[in-house]
Amino acid sequence: MIGTYPIILVLQLVLFAGWVFEAFRVLFHLRRRAEARTGRFLNGPFTFLAVARDWMTDPEQAQRRRQFYLFTAALVVVTIGTALMDRTPPVAR
Repeated sequence: MIGTYPIILVLQLVLFAGWVFEAFRVLFHLRRRAEARTGRFLNGPFTFLAVARDWMTDPEQAQRRRQFYLFTAALVVVTIGTALMDRTPPVAR
């Protein structure tokens, strides 16, 4: 088990980096949509919720949503798998 931990950590790092990239892509896209909707650079939470709802139902954004969901699900699965992988208590030296 000890030899697999570095591999799993690298996998988690790659998944987390991909998830962060997708999350920021989505957030910046939502901000651009809100700006196009209101004409203001900074918008409030109600505008964000309305734009997020529109994005969630927009068929043109289905691929981007699937990518984000896939990264999220993969990261959760690997994290849970890592937590369940080795449940033996550490040995005191």
